[in-house]
Amino acid sequence: MAQEIVWYGAGAGAFFMSAVVFVWFAATRGNIRSSFYYLPPIHTSVAGAAYVAMALTAGGQLGDTVSITTLRFADWIVSTPIITYYLARLAGVDTQTRRLAVAANVVMIGVGYGFVSMSGSLRWIAFAVSTVAFIGLLYLYIKTFARKIKAATASVRSLFQSLRDLTVVTWSLYPVVYFLGPLGAGIIQVPDLNFLVAVLDTIAKVGFMSVLLVRYNSVETFVDSWSVAPAK
Repeated sequence: MAQEIVWYGAGAGAFFMSAVVFVWFAATRGNIRSSFYYLPPIHTSVAGAAYVAMALTAGGQLGDTVSITTLRFADWIVSTPIITYYLARLAGVDTQTRRLAVAANVVMIGVGYGFVSMSGSLRWIAFAVSTVAFIGLLYLYIKTFARKIKAATASVRSLFQSLRDLTVVTWSLYPVVYFLGPLGAGIIQVPDLNFLVAVLDTIAKVGFMSVLLVRYNSVETFVDSWSVAPAK
């Protein structure tokens, strides 16, 4: 349990630090009123708050009011649609497609929570539905978004591909970890599952922010002549 407190505390620190650095960057070199600049620190701040609550829960300060699993999925159902929306905005897809992608993301996480909270055959039905939603989301990322962004500048296309590939690779590992965990094959036990999920969360979210910070220098502006309406 002490180890979990350290993992969650370290994760919270990484998330909040990335948010602070990004806000500073947006305020000094970008446009904090644009969704391209204010959404990234929001998604890591949500994750940071969830990880603080996880650390407190693991340490017993919050008692049994809420489980670490519930906190984790509460984080995901807010923070991951922000990533999906960001990729959709960056790709310049239409409003309907953005809504479809965000909806698929919410279904994936919401039904995924059913997998960890239900039992028997319902658990595996939830796992299957969540997997189907994830596959649909991957299709949007890899096909629909990619087709639209072909009209963008080379630097924006490169940024999108880096962010998308990071997201696809890391998110694809979550169902594998859960399938191998205590609720599935039982190969990975609870402490190891919690550690692996914390590592994946950090790579997925802080990695996303790191790519943005590094690559922003090569992108003069996100709202230029090639693409979308001004960010809102």
